[in-house]
Amino acid sequence: MVEITEVRIYKMENSGNLKAYATVTLDESYAVHGLKVLEGEKGLWVSMPATKSKKTGEFKDVFHPISPEARQGLVAAVLLKYGEDGVGEAS
Repeated sequence: MVEITEVRIYKMENSGNLKAYATVTLDESYAVHGLKVLEGEKGLWVSMPATKSKKTGEFKDVFHPISPEARQGLVAAVLLKYGEDGVGEAS
């Protein structure tokens, strides 16, 4: 499985349910930008990077884990880093 070698959190202030953006580095070789930490009715969750279709207006993930285990590992790493004190840059 791919190793998550770094997670960077960029905290947002006064942005409604958007709490932060995240960048994840995989195997010290690939960077994935544009993950979002959002707060919903059931707590914090992570949205994958996506683009909006001009034709349908639907959002399509441009990156996403294939297996439930990979998704759980990625989400856990992002939320753990988000929860650490003193992490991130306010925008």
